[in-house]
Amino acid sequence: MTINVVSIEGDQCNIESLSKLAELTGGNVDRVNPTTLTKNFANMLAMPVIASKVEAKVKLHKGLQFRNELDANVSADKSLLARTFGNVTEETIFTFEYGMKPISELLKMVDLDMTKVTSFPF
Repeated sequence: MTINVVSIEGDQCNIESLSKLAELTGGNVDRVNPTTLTKNFANMLAMPVIASKVEAKVKLHKGLQFRNELDANVSADKSLLARTFGNVTEETIFTFEYGMKPISELLKMVDLDMTKVTSFPF
């Protein structure tokens, strides 16, 4: 189940808790201005859902790792990211951050000769 939250600007709702719920289920949080409520709802409903229960997986080279991701979304070595989205539209965007693993970790890898590495493929 995907939970989307629509809140009216100026309304006293617990947006921090509600946004966590939306994030955990792959939903969205929208805050709308009460003076443009009709227009905002029309825009939200105009974008058709093109897929449901979407999961994206990204695999990085073993010398790279994902950054700023929930532990539940990445593998133990931080080189595989699996993120679940509820419903997606043609405007859904999927972003992530990655970087090189610490040199101390790279030097421990027996199948990676750091004296010959000039770059990591992506």
